[in-house]
Amino acid sequence: MIVVRILGGLGNQMFQYAYARALSLNGYNVKLDLSKIKKYKLHGGYQLDKYNIDLEEADSFSILLGKTGLKGNKKEKSLLFDNNLKLLNGNEYLKGYFQTEKYFKEIRNTLLTEFVIKQKASKEMLSITKQIEAAKNSCSLHIRRGDYISNKKANSVHGTCDLEYYKKAIKVISNKYSNITFFVFSDDISWTKENLLIESVTYIDIKSIPHEDMYLMSLCNHNITANSSFSWWGAWLNKNETKTVIAPKQWYIDKENEIACLNWIKI
Repeated sequence: MIVVRILGGLGNQMFQYAYARALSLNGYNVKLDLSKIKKYKLHGGYQLDKYNIDLEEADSFSILLGKTGLKGNKKEKSLLFDNNLKLLNGNEYLKGYFQTEKYFKEIRNTLLTEFVIKQKASKEMLSITKQIEAAKNSCSLHIRRGDYISNKKANSVHGTCDLEYYKKAIKVISNKYSNITFFVFSDDISWTKENLLIESVTYIDIKSIPHEDMYLMSLCNHNITANSSFSWWGAWLNKNETKTVIAPKQWYIDKENEIACLNWIKI
């Protein structure tokens, strides 16, 4: 029995699930520890239930067995890919973020079918879907402020992508494609409107529903991400085979990582 802990916001939960699902398709008996995330108050709590996921929740006995079994607790040592975390033995309990597609790239097609929203779409989402589909060339742009600004601990770890990053990213996209419409997503849309002036833009100025926002990002032809696992998934789930994805070169202030995919443009 392999038990993988689920914790954090939607993007983090998806990374952890994707890692666990890859293990399950590689022959392991894998279950999810949801005991902490169900008590987690930040970022909307547990959200994987919005999708067609295919792993079961571990019961308390399975969690205890994983923690105290042959190998016991195993924690991700860094944000770099660790192949040892794919080669497991016996009863183990895994804690980590697993923030690189190297853990699950080979099951992309499976994840594309499972990370599909099973709830009824809101009227706002359907309206914006039509706008994105009507655009000749669409590009999502995500600006995350929120806790990255207000929470000192989060700010010291993540920092924020500055306006220069977004200006450079917009220029790259605009130079590569004509008739681009930018669809801007942010947890601080008022600040974004005041500080980032873009031609041909639609600001997604509605009450945010996380899984719907991520879906709308994935519908765009191209994507500009923040240093956020949320918009990472919006870009990764984008099925456009000729997409251009731009991501920040410095994802964390001082942590080495492999989060941005190899074929993404890093600024």
